[in-house]
Amino acid sequence: MPYADIPLPARPRPPEIIAHRGASRDAFENTMAAFSLAIDQGADGIELDVHATRDGVVVVHHDPLALRRIAGRAESVRIADVTAAELAAYRLPSGDPIPTLSDVLTLVGDRAAVYVEVKGTGIERLVAAVLEAHPAVRSAVHAFDHRIPVAVRRIRPTTPIGLLSASYPLDVRAALSGSGAAALWQHTELIDEALVTAVHAAGMRLIAWTENSAPHARLLAAWGVDALCTDEPGALRAALTAAAAGAPPEHQPPARGQR
Repeated sequence: MPYADIPLPARPRPPEIIAHRGASRDAFENTMAAFSLAIDQGADGIELDVHATRDGVVVVHHDPLALRRIAGRAESVRIADVTAAELAAYRLPSGDPIPTLSDVLTLVGDRAAVYVEVKGTGIERLVAAVLEAHPAVRSAVHAFDHRIPVAVRRIRPTTPIGLLSASYPLDVRAALSGSGAAALWQHTELIDEALVTAVHAAGMRLIAWTENSAPHARLLAAWGVDALCTDEPGALRAALTAAAAGAPPEHQPPARGQR
């Protein structure tokens, strides 16, 4: 299962590579093509976003609105306001349809873990039901609203959960107390070695998002970050493999804006 190797190792090891919305630099994000390519590139995990249609189908899409073009005009619709059959008429800018979470879990199978960011509101029970229908897939749930993964785990106790963060916690134990989370998803620019140490001391894993810089990824790996969520799983995997083969790691992160 994702997050499952506690107690943590005493020394850093190569971090898990998680494909952010699939291999989203090489294929359009949150599509079956992006997820399939991420697996081909050796990603350990797939990260994706979910909402639900009016009739309760959990679909993979970042925004609450879906777009389509009719007679040259763009038309948007709230995913929560349409049925799955109606949403099937919409296409992403790449021409791809919006996949269902069930479709993605079937595609991935046992080849990678699937990390589900729940963005839709009030859909915890629907998400839990889809995960339950695919028990062989290693899956986990996370969200910025920390109540959401806690609610999913309450419904499906076997689901590991993570908490998304875009701020630096001054007291890690206090910030995570009572959640039962196994991982902190932290913005990559707000990670230092002290935070890695504090998160591990709290018995949790630290996942950096979204990391696309090879030098900074190597620094994070040296600090012991457990996973890197990236748009470029193949390139980051190659960079870390080269580092493990003996290339010296960088000791300074790149300037802001280079990731």
